[in-house]
Amino acid sequence: MIINIPVNIKLFGFTIVIIIFLAGCDFSHKHNGDAHDQGHDHDIAKEKDAHNHSECDSGHEDAVGGLDLDMEAEHPEDEIIFSLDQQKLVDFKTVTATKQQMRKSFPATGAIRASSYGQAIVTAPVTGYLAVQDTSFPKFGDRLKAGQIIVKIVPSLNGESDPATLELDFRRARSGYELAKKELVRVEALYNQSIVPEKRVQESRKEEQVAKAELNSAKQRLKQYQIQPEKNKGDTAHKVVTSPIDGILDGVYVTPGAYLQEGAAMFHVVNTDTLRLEVNVPEADVARLVNPQGAWFTVDGFKTPFQVDLAKGDRLIAVGSVIAPQTRTVPLVFEFPNKEKNLRVGMFARVHVITGDPVNSIAIPAAAVQAHNGMNVAYVQIHEDAFERRVVRLGIQDANFVEVKNGIHAGEKVVTAGAYLVQLAASGPAVAGHGHAH
Repeated sequence: MIINIPVNIKLFGFTIVIIIFLAGCDFSHKHNGDAHDQGHDHDIAKEKDAHNHSECDSGHEDAVGGLDLDMEAEHPEDEIIFSLDQQKLVDFKTVTATKQQMRKSFPATGAIRASSYGQAIVTAPVTGYLAVQDTSFPKFGDRLKAGQIIVKIVPSLNGESDPATLELDFRRARSGYELAKKELVRVEALYNQSIVPEKRVQESRKEEQVAKAELNSAKQRLKQYQIQPEKNKGDTAHKVVTSPIDGILDGVYVTPGAYLQEGAAMFHVVNTDTLRLEVNVPEADVARLVNPQGAWFTVDGFKTPFQVDLAKGDRLIAVGSVIAPQTRTVPLVFEFPNKEKNLRVGMFARVHVITGDPVNSIAIPAAAVQAHNGMNVAYVQIHEDAFERRVVRLGIQDANFVEVKNGIHAGEKVVTAGAYLVQLAASGPAVAGHGHAH
């Protein structure tokens, strides 16, 4: 049996359902009648209504960042939100933009070299072989003092002498000396009797001295030949080789017992306490070398640039006057102390040669500058968790800092460490995993 319900009854029932649904949500919005009787004003009612409404909508959260999406109403549209909790989870740092002296420079390339008195090639002073030592043989990396004994060389004999020949030469020299000495005694006796002139005595004395020298030479040659490396301790026949400078043994080109020719390279000693920066200045920038004040440079493996400052005692060694035909560059050489001992001889350097007078400008760390849509931007901290993107026009770069000609005022805080994360936050929570950003 089909019962036809009038349309008016249907509409009335639907209206009742809607009212009940709204009453469920708005029930908490109603205030106690007693409270109205006690004089609570309309503003307090609005505040409670907003609070209860937020409880009704408590499910509206940022699923990625865990932040209330209604926070948007608390911040202007141009602010980027990067919460304090998020800052603590990453490497985050801000720096205050200040006015400071910025030095003009132009780029070049260069290399780290030892100073002219900071390295030495130790060569064999005589032909011979390296004696076996009681101590360990010098090795790469050993520290040496100037005058310290490195090795000893047993000199070799000239010619093709053998032991028998050397022994014969020694005996002949000794016999010759004995005869010369007896002849001198005889001639002196004849001179005392006025039988021979004084000139004959002088000749005899000269012959005796020559014979004595020949004997000493023959004796020394025989002694050198008889010396063996394992028996050489304290023997005066050894030629001592010492280090000419303080430094580190950077090259060892010989082995114990090796036979060496006079002048052969044995060791390379380097002192890195003082180094040189040899800069190759392009031909196009030679005109700017009127009064170089120093340089700053970077090398691979180090984030912080190194400074060469003539005002602090570093030295300008030379400015070249001839352009190298192969590279079309002019050499520029500075000398500076290697205080931290971080730099090594031979390192490649990206150099900025400082020229002209410094300029007093607003500067921020170069790490604070990010590329965004083809522009240079920096992120300024407005509040603890709110930031603003600024387009900046840059000028001089001086080591870690860069001049800002406009876009940032002195005293404002810019993000250095973590600037890229703030840039991601500006793209929205879906990209950076942070709260609202604009």
